[in-house]
Amino acid sequence: MISDKELLNYKKKYAKLIVVEGLNAVENKVVKIQCDIDDPEFISFIVDELYDRGARRVEVYWTYKPLLKTIYKYTSKEELCKVYSPEIARLKYELREEMPALIIESESPKWTDGMDAMKLAEVKKAHAKARRPFRDKMSKLETPWCIAAIPGKDWAKLLFPKLSEKDAIRAMWEKIIVCCRLKGDPLENWKQFNKDIKAKAKWLDSLHIKTLHYTSKNGTDLVVGVHPNVTWCGGSHESGGHPPFDPNMPAVEVFTTPDRLVTEGIAVSSKPLSVSGQLIEDFSIRFHKGRIVEVKAKKGEKFLKSLVETDEGSHYLGEAALVPYDSPVSNTNMIYFSTLFDENAACHLAFGTAINTTFDKSIRDLTDKQLEKRGINHSTTHIDFMIGTKDLNIVATTRDGKKVQIFKNGNWAE
Repeated sequence: MISDKELLNYKKKYAKLIVVEGLNAVENKVVKIQCDIDDPEFISFIVDELYDRGARRVEVYWTYKPLLKTIYKYTSKEELCKVYSPEIARLKYELREEMPALIIESESPKWTDGMDAMKLAEVKKAHAKARRPFRDKMSKLETPWCIAAIPGKDWAKLLFPKLSEKDAIRAMWEKIIVCCRLKGDPLENWKQFNKDIKAKAKWLDSLHIKTLHYTSKNGTDLVVGVHPNVTWCGGSHESGGHPPFDPNMPAVEVFTTPDRLVTEGIAVSSKPLSVSGQLIEDFSIRFHKGRIVEVKAKKGEKFLKSLVETDEGSHYLGEAALVPYDSPVSNTNMIYFSTLFDENAACHLAFGTAINTTFDKSIRDLTDKQLEKRGINHSTTHIDFMIGTKDLNIVATTRDGKKVQIFKNGNWAE
């Protein structure tokens, strides 16, 4: 394992990467950090970097999962679903300040074990609905944001159960070093990644894809329509008048927006899905005319169905993302029980709202209702689930009727 000195050096490189490449635009800004309380030292490295880059003020909001579990246990569902005026005032403040935001995850994938899954789902739904107007406005402003991760003790022990807590955390740091391209010059590594992924997105745009047909031996047989007024995106985000920023670390995917009513067939999961500390495993989702019509799961089926039932838009796809089987995250040969990592190890889809960074100029300023009429989905939720496998094949049909193999045996066909 790496030494204490090496680990400290990588932590500082990672903190700089998150601030410089992840957020980028922080000068004279109030910056929000949302994080668990697992590694205060690392958060202090980030705060130092933010002030070095000219942040006006940094606000850190800590969470502690065992305390949250106690609160959920003893507070009624009705009370938890309420969104009080101070929270609304806070959201208005963040919007007014156009606050760049960092979310530093240290997952506890099973922290809600033993809790009422349906209660969790209802609370998640209520708060998502209340935050939606503010999230949409922030999204249209395209304010810089970045989600990254550090090891938490529960997460590390889940992934490395035979190691001591200290060694498990260190082992997980070694995975993050690889997944987030921290070896050598991280900033240069990400510059090259962004160059490569944008070339791939440009190639996909040039094909003018109408549908994608996914097939794999696990049972996936799905046709997804690609909306005509969207582009393929990946890596750094460069529109909105802001300097480019990388919203996810790690990142591998190139993604676009499906045509709301075109999806047909069945998608079978290739990795577990962790949402609000609830694990959903060995599941499949069937679509007809774009809408989810059947959900099955060996574990967590009831919770998965509740997520699909969040609202009408949660019954339709909002994202289709392509990730090669041969990629930095996938090559670590780990299931991370974290969407941030697992979605960058496998092709995935998302039911719920579409991502407006993919919209072209002709639809970018439309309302949700107008977008829906044009075939773009919207919802209060967005849930990614992984379907990529080693034998996944994807064949595109272009708008002029040509067939193009996009993926062959889990990887890019060209």
